[in-house]
Amino acid sequence: MSQKLAGRRVLVTGASSGIGAEVCRSIVSYGGSVAMVARRKERLDELRDELGEPAVPIACDVTDDAAHQAAVEDAARQLGGLDGVVAVAGRSMVGTLATGSPERWSAMFDLNLVAPLASAQFAMNHFADSGRRDVVLIGSCAGIVSMPGTGIYSASKRGLQAAFESLRLELAPLGINASLVMPGMFETEGLTMEGVEFNGEVPANDFPILVPDCLPADPAILADMISYMIGLPDGVCINELVTRPTGQYNP
Repeated sequence: MSQKLAGRRVLVTGASSGIGAEVCRSIVSYGGSVAMVARRKERLDELRDELGEPAVPIACDVTDDAAHQAAVEDAARQLGGLDGVVAVAGRSMVGTLATGSPERWSAMFDLNLVAPLASAQFAMNHFADSGRRDVVLIGSCAGIVSMPGTGIYSASKRGLQAAFESLRLELAPLGINASLVMPGMFETEGLTMEGVEFNGEVPANDFPILVPDCLPADPAILADMISYMIGLPDGVCINELVTRPTGQYNP
């Protein structure tokens, strides 16, 4: 697979931690170059020190449209163009629909739904007219199975799934590959108290999540799956991928 990603130039959002950082590590390890976009510049600089010249750090808040577009333009300039984008940036939210703040719901949709689509649009402006080109959006199993207290997060990810299907149909005539990856429980900041946004009351939830002794999976495994997807021969695409730890029940 290393030869298949040689020369590839991929923009990755949410690159400062978790799945995004692992996607950067994976792509570089298989011969590609990455433009790493996230808010936390110090984290990006540390990752650049680790990965070296093929990794370009660009600090940006992807919910700021003007800054987002400028960051993608900077990425294309530094990498000499783009032929892939992996839109990872996102956040989880917990709280009942009867008590949460609608203003914070809107911010969640801006980050989880609007920003990934904007990343795709901005990056595609720098794609060539031919050759292997990939748009990868990161959804969630929570967009498939809703649970009490996850209504807004689930809705943002299910909305992304609906938009993705339109995007796939729009890109097919252009020969651009479109993929939606829907992870389950992977070990990321989104599973920590610091990584979850609480908005309203947290309801009682007795849904089983994992079988006994099952732990969230390593995000590096998911990153290698994504590298495999974008490393396929031109003309074939994995459109949807649902991946969970074997012992995950819900979502």
